[in-house]
Amino acid sequence: MTTLQLSPTKPTPGASPRLLRGLTGGLLALLVLNLIVFDDLRVDASAGLVETLTKPQHLSSLVAVLIAGVLLAFEHRSAARVAAAVAWIEITAFTFFHLVPVEIGPSKPYWGDAMGDTLQWVGLVSILAVSAGIVGAARRTPRSTGSTAAVSA
Repeated sequence: MTTLQLSPTKPTPGASPRLLRGLTGGLLALLVLNLIVFDDLRVDASAGLVETLTKPQHLSSLVAVLIAGVLLAFEHRSAARVAAAVAWIEITAFTFFHLVPVEIGPSKPYWGDAMGDTLQWVGLVSILAVSAGIVGAARRTPRSTGSTAAVSA
């Protein structure tokens, strides 16, 4: 009689889904902190919480990160790609709004005439670093091929 021995499964190389979920949750927390503590509500005394959160650029960022987080939580097959796309959008948006030293439309550059203070720079750098971490982690996430592995005896 032959016995079937199963070898323990080897973990797939790459980033764990927990890392991606953690970084995405961290990005959401940093975006909220940026609005409340680091930037908008702290430096603008006339700004209200509801009107700050419902500005199109703020609301779209929060909703996009929430969608990516929900997809990651339910382990949707496109979750890593969506998280990476959202992170790239955040990198691009924060670069346009705060790093380009010219005021264009709704941008608030952190240098030049509208010099940003230390807390604003901490928020900006933190958001860019976590977004870059999401992009890196999403690249290391194994891609599903849609095929199932056959078990042979």
